[in-house]
Amino acid sequence: MDETSPTKIPGTIPSEERKRSPIRWGGTVHFEDSGRRVYAPQVITGALHRGTNTGHSVLVESTHSVPPEYLFRMRRILLLVCAGVFLTACSSITIGEQDVLYPKPSVTPQTFDVEGVALTDTMLTVADTVDVNAWHLTQPTAEATVLFFGGNGFYLVQSKGYLRALTRPPADALLWDYRGYGRSDGTPGVEALKHDALAVYDSLRARSDVSADRLVVWGHSLGSFLASYVANEREVAGVVLENPATTVDDWVDNLIPWYVRLFLGVNVDSELQGESNLEFVRSLEAPLLVVAGANDNVTAPEMARRLHRNAGSPDKQLIVVEEGTHNGLYEDPEVQSAYRELIEKVGSAASTPGASADRRTPNRRP
Repeated sequence: MDETSPTKIPGTIPSEERKRSPIRWGGTVHFEDSGRRVYAPQVITGALHRGTNTGHSVLVESTHSVPPEYLFRMRRILLLVCAGVFLTACSSITIGEQDVLYPKPSVTPQTFDVEGVALTDTMLTVADTVDVNAWHLTQPTAEATVLFFGGNGFYLVQSKGYLRALTRPPADALLWDYRGYGRSDGTPGVEALKHDALAVYDSLRARSDVSADRLVVWGHSLGSFLASYVANEREVAGVVLENPATTVDDWVDNLIPWYVRLFLGVNVDSELQGESNLEFVRSLEAPLLVVAGANDNVTAPEMARRLHRNAGSPDKQLIVVEEGTHNGLYEDPEVQSAYRELIEKVGSAASTPGASADRRTPNRRP
């Protein structure tokens, strides 16, 4: 979940514009006197009622996708602002480097170096004028193929950890950048991403070496909505939901607590409001692995527990990683073991004719 270059805010803002402004993931908080910037949220839209603390006005402006982790840095900053204004009347607020820097190692097809795994860099056509960039990882001993859906800040060039983790068991994998991300064309949107998710699945299934009874979908964070959506619209052999949310409304409630809402008006976009993993998992029949971090402040682990409880799959497993947060859970030994078992289970079932035909019937909604 990564930031793009923020749009600079003019030095002079009309007074009527200072009263309210839209907030999205990637909004930039700008302290006029210092020029410092930090990031605010994009999944929702809302309004920040500005206060002034010894002349320090806070202005917010939209850019593009930024990790949900920044919301919590922003939440801390909002609390500092409130405390400064209402409790101590402080004249300054300190924003440390850790609040604005988010380093990640990068990888390219040229620097990819997982032993025994080949990477094919390709462009997949998902609409008449839109191609998305995908990396297809293959290995000779693969027992299954994993279609991966990243979070709202996922980029292929910053997916080094996933490239290794997804292919650690004998599995092929396809990872892709959403439209508007990286080298992918187009502009992202809820319906567009859902359309693209099915198009990427269909493109993968069109290959002679990929069958539905060996295809697993894996979604992280925002990508969990796409993974469960595809599992309901297409035939899959297994589902992994990592740091998932139950519904967008629940997610927003978790991200923005009541004491922040005192100063932040929140309105969820109508296209987002109806998205629900709960609806999708109830009709799920394929094996399900749900993974959560006990200390995840972006998607609370209780949401993962609720999804697990409500899932219709007779073969489901929940792992809550102790001390786990919102990223990197794929490195946990228990998660790695459960993922390997799922791949082996899928491969074994696909090799036994008729052994799991009922379980693998398409989960399409009527």
